[in-house]
Amino acid sequence: MTNIKLNRIFQDIKLNKTSIYTENKHRVSNYSNQVYLSAVILVRLYKEDKAKLTRLELKQWIEYMLYAGVRRIYLYDHFMFKNESLQQWCNEKFPDIVVYHEWKALIPYSITGTQVTAYKHALLSYGNISEWRIAFDMDEYPFMPGDKRRGFLIRLLMKIAKIHPSISELSLKNFLFLGKPRNETHILKRYLRRTQNPANALDKPIYRTKNIQSINIHHNTLQKGISRDANPIEIRMNHYWGARLQNWGEDTSDILKKTIFDDSIVEIAEQLK
Repeated sequence: MTNIKLNRIFQDIKLNKTSIYTENKHRVSNYSNQVYLSAVILVRLYKEDKAKLTRLELKQWIEYMLYAGVRRIYLYDHFMFKNESLQQWCNEKFPDIVVYHEWKALIPYSITGTQVTAYKHALLSYGNISEWRIAFDMDEYPFMPGDKRRGFLIRLLMKIAKIHPSISELSLKNFLFLGKPRNETHILKRYLRRTQNPANALDKPIYRTKNIQSINIHHNTLQKGISRDANPIEIRMNHYWGARLQNWGEDTSDILKKTIFDDSIVEIAEQLK
């Protein structure tokens, strides 16, 4: 996508703020209050999604992020049809937490043209409001096996700020949770088999917003500080990839061979009922 097109998109956003903010304009001023940790997410929910991710799973993701310590979520809604819009749902369910943005201008979807531009908009618009930001998809969960108490991300980031103040980006390793889903309501209880080691190099970051030079999906370019890989024994990304690798069918011997049983996150899910 050309810079001219990107600039036009951002100009349109500035001119038409009703398309990116919640309908309740008086709430916008509350979103300028400082928070330690925020999140940004691009979402599109639609019936044909084979992963069957719905508003229920989005609600579970938001509630988990709040449990982890996130206090502001910038949600970019890449819906195609009006009945897919999450604006009213966000206003009703999370009026003081979620800052809603209509982000359907960039169709068809592309990582650079849609997701990166959403992250860039969040950085330019709200980068000075939070110290740290996590950029995960709705099937990706930060998890600390040794600290499952409420606010675990805040404790970790404060420890990093004190002991390793030069760290501006923490990259969480990608552990896939695979297999046929169990008959459970919460996504964290549906998939209990994960790859024993990181599945690939597609880490996801938590970063200091003020130290980012340019934004991306997996690794950002920093203007200050250093990027460090997180020790997965301390913190990792649980990625609920589900039955994609078996074409949405039954579990295969290959899937069972490459995964191990892991229900260590379930106790958090139990608290979020």
